[in-house]
Amino acid sequence: MKQRMRKKSPGFSLIELIVVIVILGVLATAISSFIKFATQIYSETTARDQLVSSARFAIERLNRDIRNALPNSLRLTNSEQCLEFTPIIESTIYTDIPVAPEVAKNKISVIRFDKTFKSTWSVIVYPLTPNDVYPVAPSNSDKVHAVASIDETGDEWVITLVAEVLFSEDSPTQRLYFINESETVEYCLQNNSLLRNGILMAEDIYNTSPFEILAATLQRNAMVQMHFRFEKNNETVTFNNEIQVLNVP
Repeated sequence: MKQRMRKKSPGFSLIELIVVIVILGVLATAISSFIKFATQIYSETTARDQLVSSARFAIERLNRDIRNALPNSLRLTNSEQCLEFTPIIESTIYTDIPVAPEVAKNKISVIRFDKTFKSTWSVIVYPLTPNDVYPVAPSNSDKVHAVASIDETGDEWVITLVAEVLFSEDSPTQRLYFINESETVEYCLQNNSLLRNGILMAEDIYNTSPFEILAATLQRNAMVQMHFRFEKNNETVTFNNEIQVLNVP
């Protein structure tokens, strides 16, 4: 019997193995680069979206607050890193207030309004500067006066003040505002974060002098300019916004 010749199974040569390894290495590099760039694009897009969303939220809240600010109550504090102002609770038209050289009294008459009176309210007429709103001593103010009660009878209501007063001057539009002297709003840029009365509104802000106040003129109302530069994961978004203070004294 003839022994059958066994066929040897063909194997891989060293060159073939090296070629396969090189090809696999190239493919792995290409795939890893693709995954890396895709991940980087996703990360950058997410960071940019977060910055834009954070900025829009903060600026929209600022817009709402400033549009309800008492005229000429806006001021910069803390080395111009903070913007402070007094919000308006309610406003109305007055029909009678004591103005020099009249006799001082503790009652004034106004047109009726909607909100319910609270004991923390004060009235203010014709504020022209922040010093009228934030006097060094409350007793020095001739424009801000605490309210004791309101007689809500008929279309013309009578406001009784805590003390007899004499306003320094009339408002050209006879406008009277109600405020709470102890409740001011303050936006501050601290440690790259924007805070509203200590509550976090936005993060990752890397610039100084975020606020600028343009005083009112005969042609326009007061303006507040905001400058914010948001930075995160090598992404930068800059917001320059201008808000008009709609209320007039």
